[in-house]
Amino acid sequence: MHEILRRARAARESDDRGYTLVELIVVMSIFVGLMAIVFGIMLQMARQTKDNLARTEAAAQVRISLMQIDRQVRSGNVISDPKQESSSESGADKYYSLRVYTQTDGVYQCVQWRVVFATGNDFGRLEYRSWKPSWQATGGVDAWRVVARDIVRPAKALDKADPTTWPPFFVEDNQAETSSNAQTIRVTLRVKDPDQSEGSKPATVTSTLTGRNTIFGYPADTCSPVPAP
Repeated sequence: MHEILRRARAARESDDRGYTLVELIVVMSIFVGLMAIVFGIMLQMARQTKDNLARTEAAAQVRISLMQIDRQVRSGNVISDPKQESSSESGADKYYSLRVYTQTDGVYQCVQWRVVFATGNDFGRLEYRSWKPSWQATGGVDAWRVVARDIVRPAKALDKADPTTWPPFFVEDNQAETSSNAQTIRVTLRVKDPDQSEGSKPATVTSTLTGRNTIFGYPADTCSPVPAP
């Protein structure tokens, strides 16, 4: 009987022993490490998903604008060289303004696009306005309208061989048009949502547009003088 009681007591003591402190620390350390890895992966995926959605929405915004510019340029009679545009005529730097005398939908009018940046702000606005060629006598100058936001500048000055340097507007050397006087414009819009991570690249939408009607030799000063910006 005594032997039976001793064995029962020993078994009970063995069952109540549990884990040592060192064993608990090791297990908890492994668990915390695994949880940190899992949460890190989840946060990274969430950040990438957010950036992708922001980039997609931003690109969709400027694509709609590019479609409108495309229609106006392709129906354009006169396209001013963005390199020659002055801030006094557009309120924007050279290469950041585009002026077109167009007959979109049969309506003859002057249209002007510009990308402007507020002082101290790295994110600009794409704006648009139009006026009648006879505006000095008849009026009819529309106010600037914001078409897209969060436009960003290229990192370097224009080098036509380097797409990363292309500004919003410049004359493209289109070899396909060497046999005619058609004017060709390269339009490039970079947009980045301010909520995107700092290292995230902007979405870039670019296209080459040719004013087919420019071969007919309309007067180059049709949309001059320009209303004050």
